[in-house]
Amino acid sequence: MNLSDKAMLVNLSISAWSGRKLDRKITGEVTAAHGADRDAGRWNKNLVLGSALDEVKQAAGCARTFHYFNSLPWADDGSRILTAALFLKYSEAIGKLERAFNEAVGRFVQGYSLVMEHARIALGDMFNEGDYPSESEVRSKFSFSVKFLPLPSGDDFRVDLSAGDVARIKADIEAQAQAATSAAMADLWGRLHGAVRAMADKLKDGDAIFRDSLVGNIKDLVDILPALNLTGDPALAAAVVEVKSRLACYSPDVLRNHEIERSQVAAAADEIARKMSGYCGGVL
Repeated sequence: MNLSDKAMLVNLSISAWSGRKLDRKITGEVTAAHGADRDAGRWNKNLVLGSALDEVKQAAGCARTFHYFNSLPWADDGSRILTAALFLKYSEAIGKLERAFNEAVGRFVQGYSLVMEHARIALGDMFNEGDYPSESEVRSKFSFSVKFLPLPSGDDFRVDLSAGDVARIKADIEAQAQAATSAAMADLWGRLHGAVRAMADKLKDGDAIFRDSLVGNIKDLVDILPALNLTGDPALAAAVVEVKSRLACYSPDVLRNHEIERSQVAAAADEIARKMSGYCGGVL
């Protein structure tokens, strides 16, 4: 199987101004007042008080949640695997999320002068106008970028080395790709197992109160997992079908209000989770 024909790498990078700054003067005063060493602590001021940055943080959080849910782990540099089956959906949705982020940033920048005035009152003697970037500078501290890259392949490696060295490097690249693919598939099994296990544990307790997301998470997973099944794992495909037919078909209200159905679904979820544990290293 040539993975580069079925998937690519995607890297989502979001940065935002923290609205915090180290106050060395206050830090020195606090440590001195308590007879503490200069390195005993740090005093960071909140330059932005209240909820002024909440909309920006929420938009960034939504984008990251979507990104991780619709992709698979690849490397420590932040790149993740995006299957070709999900490319159009991902591209359209992440574009909307980027616009939402930029619009939230725009509203924050538009009200930036009011943010400073609020801080001037709230911080009292700790307020220092020099702590605040200009309006144009603060806008540059927010960014949102998405990059798509091909999956690395040993066959693409070209360099002027001996045939033996080239073969060894190609083999290393392929081994790394195989290890990453195995980790990605384990991630899928872990996601499904975790949701099913949570349902089983919650429903077994007849008095436990649960949110609609207990069922909603299951439904979302069985909808997305077929497109994320990178290797076409038939066991995972079968598990998705079983979860969909035996667990995801019930509404939260039915499970809350009908003891028999709740008990049956709890037993089914427990059974399915136990079967899946063998595909999750036997430790989940």
